[in-house]
Amino acid sequence: MTRLFGAVLAAGLMFAGAAQADGPARVRGQLVSFNATQLVVETAQHEQITVAMDPKTRFALSHPATLSAVQPGGFVGIATKDVAGKEIALEVTIFPPAMRGAGEGHYPWDKLPDTTAPGGMAHSSMTNGAVSMAMPAPEVTTSMTNGNVNLANAAGGGKILVLSYKGGTQRIFVPAKAPVVALSPADASALTVGDYVFVVALPGPNGLTAAFVNEGADGLKLHN
Repeated sequence: MTRLFGAVLAAGLMFAGAAQADGPARVRGQLVSFNATQLVVETAQHEQITVAMDPKTRFALSHPATLSAVQPGGFVGIATKDVAGKEIALEVTIFPPAMRGAGEGHYPWDKLPDTTAPGGMAHSSMTNGAVSMAMPAPEVTTSMTNGNVNLANAAGGGKILVLSYKGGTQRIFVPAKAPVVALSPADASALTVGDYVFVVALPGPNGLTAAFVNEGADGLKLHN
């Protein structure tokens, strides 16, 4: 893992937060094919999207993890949905140390699969920040929160994490069954046809070019 990876990936996440009309596209789906210069992704809507790759494209792999791996002082990303003013986690991403501080802030995100209601979809936002507190949880529109975990206590198998970022904080309930993944740096050799990918792609005169490709390792389905 290198500082270069962290810096480039942080930039990719900040790009991903931009409105699609103003900047990069976010492409999600299964990898249909790829070669040295491009990849083809089939979305949930069964649309095949071709995205070019170049030497600046950066890659990461998401591996299955558990909520117990979210520790005080860690840096995480949490996709959430809002129910009656409360943020409920849809998926938790544990970032490597090189990505601490990536994409800090709170902004609209995409419509995502609702992991709390199988078969449903939820509107979402992204929040990147530092976890300042966590506690047992009491008891959904969505958000993403990235931050450093300062305190994390389990309750009923779930946790409440409080993430702070410049200009605000978010209090998030993470259900025990919420998917948890850990991100690690990779390269193009990790690409596998059939795996799920999330691509941040920059538009240009000849179409889309990937800035960042995150792949779910061994068929892991990515929800955010």
